[in-house]
Amino acid sequence: MQSEFQSVINAVGDLPPMPMVATKVVQLMQDPNKTAKDLADAISKDAAVSARILKIANSSFYSMQRQVKTIEHAIVILGEKTLKSLVLASSLKGINKTFGLMEKMLWEDSIGAAIGSRLVAQRFKSSDPEEAFLGGLFRHIGMLVMNNTDPDNFLQIIQGVYNGEGTFEELEKKFFPYSHALIGEAVLQKWNFAENLTQVARHHEDLDVPRKEQPDLYRLLVTVHIADKLCRSLGIGQREPDESLDLYECLKDKAPGIKPEHLDKILEEFRIIFERDRDAFLEN
Repeated sequence: MQSEFQSVINAVGDLPPMPMVATKVVQLMQDPNKTAKDLADAISKDAAVSARILKIANSSFYSMQRQVKTIEHAIVILGEKTLKSLVLASSLKGINKTFGLMEKMLWEDSIGAAIGSRLVAQRFKSSDPEEAFLGGLFRHIGMLVMNNTDPDNFLQIIQGVYNGEGTFEELEKKFFPYSHALIGEAVLQKWNFAENLTQVARHHEDLDVPRKEQPDLYRLLVTVHIADKLCRSLGIGQREPDESLDLYECLKDKAPGIKPEHLDKILEEFRIIFERDRDAFLEN
């Protein structure tokens, strides 16, 4: 595994570091003596992240009964696990070298899948909602690295997918030595993320883990996989909706027991939530 990790680094160059504010918050969370004020002080050093967290905390996504006016108050109300999710979501934007149309599309893809994964986890009781949120957020982080490393070839892949030349997974083999899934796994390993999340980055599309031996991981993978398909169906993070996608047909064997009416209901709920709260997550 370590040699594979090193091979990815050698092929694509230095992997991005975790955003500074996220690094500090993750470190503080491991300190049993930390306080809400300590966490708030660390987050407040990044004004853009702080503002985004407050905006998200006050969105209908978290259904707060009263306005959250300070980061410290947000920590107390939302809890540390949710705070970690919001810090990572709010700071992820910072790993981009530039922020044009492609980066906006990738950012929407990440946030859309995070919101969708959390919703799927809640409605189907398939996984921890915050772990699912992070799984969706980081499932395509390898694509961010590809776009940062070689934007011209990354654009070729996106255009090829749009023109019907193949799937992203098929076309990326022509332009990059490693898949976005393998690169994503390497990034999250570098950031010392839990094994389940590194495996979501690696297997969010193929679900290639033993279902019976690792049921919790498999359920997390399926949760993120469903959210991924919801995003594709609605065109979130893409040029347009995938009208040819039959959600039930592509998910029925991967999520036994799921029914078409379940998917219709959660697709509509996801559409409403994303349209209602997208500005809180996506605007500066």
